[in-house]
Amino acid sequence: MKIIHVSMIYISFLLHFPLFSIQKAIINVPIADLIGQQITTIIPDASAEHSYASIAVCKGHIPSAIACPRLHQLLYNDIVEVISTTEEEMCIQITHAYYLIPQTTTPQNVYWTLKKNLTLLDDLTAHGIALSHIPAPIDFSDKNHSNLKNPTIVTLIEPHKDSTTNMTLSAGTRLVKVPPSHKKKTSAIEVFAIDYVHMKLHTIKIPYHKCVIFDTTKTKDERITDFVSLLKKWSHPKQGVIAYVWGGTSFTQPIQSNFKEVIKTGHNGDYSFFEYEKDTRSPKNGFDCSGVVLRAAQICGIPYFCKNTTTIAQCLSPLTPDQPLQAGDLILIKGHVMIVSDITKNLLIEARSYGHGYGKLHEIPINQMFEGINTYGDLMNTYLRKKSVNVKDKDGKVRGTFSMVQLFSMKSTWNND
Repeated sequence: MKIIHVSMIYISFLLHFPLFSIQKAIINVPIADLIGQQITTIIPDASAEHSYASIAVCKGHIPSAIACPRLHQLLYNDIVEVISTTEEEMCIQITHAYYLIPQTTTPQNVYWTLKKNLTLLDDLTAHGIALSHIPAPIDFSDKNHSNLKNPTIVTLIEPHKDSTTNMTLSAGTRLVKVPPSHKKKTSAIEVFAIDYVHMKLHTIKIPYHKCVIFDTTKTKDERITDFVSLLKKWSHPKQGVIAYVWGGTSFTQPIQSNFKEVIKTGHNGDYSFFEYEKDTRSPKNGFDCSGVVLRAAQICGIPYFCKNTTTIAQCLSPLTPDQPLQAGDLILIKGHVMIVSDITKNLLIEARSYGHGYGKLHEIPINQMFEGINTYGDLMNTYLRKKSVNVKDKDGKVRGTFSMVQLFSMKSTWNND
């Protein structure tokens, strides 16, 4: 993957974090919504906390920034740099993902979030909590991907409800493993967890089947296989579905209700958004199309940092005519990314929005996505000939024509190693 370096290069920080005068903070809630500007500039007549709590799963057919300003999500224990603060919000810089815009080649990674979602690292040390008990952040500017490959870090692959901290942690949450003792092996692994409300350090147990630890012996192909397997697991939960959430990169609980579009009237006229009928939680948990790729890839130790489809197209390598399509490769049309999940059965995985009747993460046959394309051989032929494609909705109706489809090799994420 082509990595573009930012001007602020991270050096070292107690063997874990950078040494900079800039303040650092840690996410203290299971999920934190991030937006592109102060929410008080979008919704000036409400408190920031109320406005963040009102962010919907996705904007509707009558668009408005009021309905769904979410751009990204962070998880418990994620480390950020603090750029500025207001009474209720913080402007932060993240290191695990970025997006590119046409005007510059500099990675974009600055967002706003609620101030109460964050605890300063200085406050942790002031309470006697060693920073070695929190996971060093994944950093796209690190060519060695050292924190992505850290075998002392445990990463959840499914939600975990912890009674000690009284939180349900999202898949993708990273925790530091307690140093092994000579105790008899059990079905769970001990990790450090901080109660950020009471500023206390605890050790909790995570069942082995809910998490992964980086395995240095795995090849790139094996990591991509793990990536596809994880996406398949998420696409077929035992109950309900994982919701489509605009800007979403989280999974704490499947949804088991129907969705609907809601129309409201604001100061600037009508706007609409989608919601699941029985989902009153905030923030919303779920994935959008690029967020699920990012989250699953990093869990599996793949050095993938692309926040959106524009960045994927600029940073990954397109398939060449002599290069076979493989499970784990990415399919792009304008504004949407899908994952090749089964070449033989002609299946793909995607997080599809509500307008096409889905509103969830799922695995479907390729011919339910594209009109007239029944196999991956058909798709490869369409790609090589640069032919347009028609995209169908849940009812089989064509909802869009795209001048081209692009295919990208997931293995190319390692090209800059």
